[in-house]
Amino acid sequence: MKKNIDNLLARYFGGNASEQDMQALEQWISASDENQAYFDQMTSLYAKLGGSESSELSINTAEAKKFFMSYIANEQKPVFDIKRRVFYKSWLFQAASIAVILALSISGWLFFNAERDVVMATRMTMKQGILSDQTEIKLSKNSKITYSSNYGKKSKKIRLEGEAAFNVGHKGSGTLQISAQETYIEDIGTMFTVSAYPDSQRISVKVSEGKVHFFTQHDTGVMLAANETGIFNKKTKEFSIVKPKPDTIVAQIKHVRFNAVVLREAMETISKDYGVSIRFDNEKIANRKITVNFDGENVNMILQVIAETLDLKVTKDTKGFLLSDNAKPTNL
Repeated sequence: MKKNIDNLLARYFGGNASEQDMQALEQWISASDENQAYFDQMTSLYAKLGGSESSELSINTAEAKKFFMSYIANEQKPVFDIKRRVFYKSWLFQAASIAVILALSISGWLFFNAERDVVMATRMTMKQGILSDQTEIKLSKNSKITYSSNYGKKSKKIRLEGEAAFNVGHKGSGTLQISAQETYIEDIGTMFTVSAYPDSQRISVKVSEGKVHFFTQHDTGVMLAANETGIFNKKTKEFSIVKPKPDTIVAQIKHVRFNAVVLREAMETISKDYGVSIRFDNEKIANRKITVNFDGENVNMILQVIAETLDLKVTKDTKGFLLSDNAKPTNL
């Protein structure tokens, strides 16, 4: 077999190889790494023997080629270091492996550090969470907040759908800003609740402590202080502030939460909890639905916010409270 290959190589280097010889040579070379190495060594040696005659050493090209052909014909084993080639291939494999691991590591680092959206959502139950700046969030039913994975590194921006209460932390960089549909709420204080359900015509911000700025891109909006509630009418694009009245009825602190509840049922709950009478001047008003949340407010404040949200008028008399259409005058 060795003699046949050497004869084949002699014809190849001599330029006399047939097409069949070329096919046989190609098959032999691809059969093993050792065959490839042998062929590479012979090719290199032949190329050197056919070098330029203008080199510093005087080389008899014809004699060199003759010696090379004789070398093959006599089946002399070529001198080359297989271990060096194996070492080279092993080193190349290791280098390639390191390159792949490095590329995967960089890709993983880029993936985990790339800015992406983080979502916190609820359906039938509320959920609580704490962000990296120690802001505490109470997310109401059927609500969702979305914020960046880099929250607190350069800015603190949150998108809200539904309702959530915020107890603002002050770690990290930036000022907390909440976008609720077309409105923005920028924290200047510590505790407030935002209600911005898609099916409601109002967006409300109720401040428990501190101050907040409630605005849109086209309206500077209003500044809200503790115990004030700001309301944005999505239809008229107007802001209003509901403030507690001096003659507020002092009542036990209550937690009231309504989610698409018929106003009649909501008022029955408030009447029972606060021990007051609430009436309607017509049944159409009583059948409207309300989505709102209260935590510790007095009954005057609750009724004012509900009236503003549903475009109603609330009147206090000796019998209690009367809710009527805002466009319709009420005589008590």
